[in-house]
Amino acid sequence: MEPILNRNEYTYYLVGSVDDFTERLGRVVHLGKEEIAVFKTTDGQIYALENKSPGPRGGTIAEGIISGEVLFDPICDWKISLIDGQVLDPDTGQVRTYPVHVLGNEVRVGLLKNEGGLLHE
Repeated sequence: MEPILNRNEYTYYLVGSVDDFTERLGRVVHLGKEEIAVFKTTDGQIYALENKSPGPRGGTIAEGIISGEVLFDPICDWKISLIDGQVLDPDTGQVRTYPVHVLGNEVRVGLLKNEGGLLHE
């Protein structure tokens, strides 16, 4: 299956079906060199963030728990917005986010064309 390009120069890669993602828990997917944590909220929205804690101790965020549209970082218990990756007050920082398209039951995560290299599904 060919990846889908949009006008923002993203290539969208299939990472699973909607049912593959458990509500409120993260799942790690790899796209090229990128390690991405994908989360599904209780209202069915799906978000993709870089699987890297913004906290001073590092680590990953896929093991975090979400409430609404907020991720609780499992390493430092910081609150991170699933929408834009911003760490919420009183802490500061940001996690990279990736665009997500749900087409039917398929979940696709977008990488900028120059980041993905040659990926195959």
